[in-house]
Amino acid sequence: MEKLPQKPKILSVETIARSRLFNVESVDLEFSNGVRRVYERMRPSEREAVMIVPILGDDLLLIREYAVGIESYELGFPKGLIDPGEDIFQAANRELMEEAGFGCRAVYFFA
Repeated sequence: MEKLPQKPKILSVETIARSRLFNVESVDLEFSNGVRRVYERMRPSEREAVMIVPILGDDLLLIREYAVGIESYELGFPKGLIDPGEDIFQAANRELMEEAGFGCRAVYFFA
């Protein structure tokens, strides 16, 4: 098995933009050969989210929603942010109601 190269050293991290969903960070790196580069990365905000995989008998339920990044509609699972005071099960049921129009009888957590 080939040995992986040494990870670069993180010299500094600075948050340069924030939104309700993401933080954009500027990361100053130094590689093992001495080369320094500054990269930008997106990190999730502090708010947690849920994604629901609705199962109806032998079928999975997908919703059609607009994906602004690709400027097109796509099929996907219902998802959304957890509101303050909600647990993940309440948030999952609420998002399913909002996005698909019905609730669930049972919710199972997996990560």
